Amino acid sequence: MSQNFSTHDVLAPSTGSRRPTVALSASPAQTARLRALVIAHDARAKGGVNNFLRIMRRKMRSRVDVSRFANGRRHLEQGKVATVKRLAYDYLRFAALLTRRRFDVVHLNPTLDLSSLPREMAFAWLAKLVQPKAKVLLFYRGWDWTALEAIRASGWKRMMFLATHRRVDRVLLLSSIFKDALVAQGVHGRKIHVVSTMFEGDKLRPVLERVPTKEPQMLVFMSRFLPAKGGAATIEAFGEIAAEFPGARLIMAGDGPDMPRLRALAHDVGLEDRIDFVGYVGGETKMELLARARLFILPTAHPEGMPNAVLEAMAAGDVIITTPIGGITDVVENGANGSLLRSPDAKSVAAEIRRYLEDPELAAAIGARNSEKAWRLWESGVVAERIRQHYIDVALEPSA
Repeated sequence: MSQNFSTHDVLAPSTGSRRPTVALSASPAQTARLRALVIAHDARAKGGVNNFLRIMRRKMRSRVDVSRFANGRRHLEQGKVATVKRLAYDYLRFAALLTRRRFDVVHLNPTLDLSSLPREMAFAWLAKLVQPKAKVLLFYRGWDWTALEAIRASGWKRMMFLATHRRVDRVLLLSSIFKDALVAQGVHGRKIHVVSTMFEGDKLRPVLERVPTKEPQMLVFMSRFLPAKGGAATIEAFGEIAAEFPGARLIMAGDGPDMPRLRALAHDVGLEDRIDFVGYVGGETKMELLARARLFILPTAHPEGMPNAVLEAMAAGDVIITTPIGGITDVVENGANGSLLRSPDAKSVAAEIRRYLEDPELAAAIGARNSEKAWRLWESGVVAERIRQHYIDVALEPSA
């Protein structure tokens, strides 16, 4: 199915301004025009979901077109009354949009947690109510196991969860473990598909050409600074091995509420001159850090979906030291692509750092293997084509 991409504007939810978004339009030779509507937070917000949608939109430009509906918390929104008003406004805008325009696919990007999932699921019900022929696709981008257990343990929550998923036509997940969990809850496995996030190959490639060799003892931690992400364990681990490898440096890339504690910890281990806090990084700066680094460290205990930075680090030829959480286990094979930690504590992290710094040939071989795997499976053009095919397939499926 050959498709052309066109760009148009969708009314921004909070400002009334107009900004560019994307739309799926069929070529003139086609008898049917595939139209998809993606529901996500404001495009100006930072984060993996918006980054994924931005890349997907650009890569699909010549073949696929997706309109974007912005929802979610507004800037300066405070208090429950403001939240309720905003939710009601979002649902009314959404219903009004569906009465004006026909869509073949409505694409939601929920996190499986008890705070956001009910709000997101309301869009699925509204879509089926206002446009019964539209196919609803859920792409779970975050995953909270405690939330799933709470749903399982509550009769009415489980009933609503399953009723909503019966209305949904296709579910995309970032891990086969998540699929098994949904099937165990009673969701039909036929509609569940495991996919991946992506990295921007056309932005990484020129950086790799400019930075052809790595700094063999450069380590990078790249994530939101939250306690569960493992920043403290990374700094403590670096403190354990720093004297053995006087040329090693640690780059802490990110920001967030744990920043003061992490800076204080770097001071406490006496390595402020060898630990660089570079703040939130994106674009070319982010790619260059990954291209220069030899080890990528993320000892996370956070309920991850699939951290984009792991794919980007693999594509840049980094050895991965992380934990077997969420979609990471579908991407990183212990020993082949780096190390999956049994425990995200500092001692375990230090042991793996030491292992690769002591054996640079092993680190280089794993890095080369990671690069080949990432470019073959997760480059943005490859993944965007997979998502495009999901749109086409679900749009062509007969209604239940």
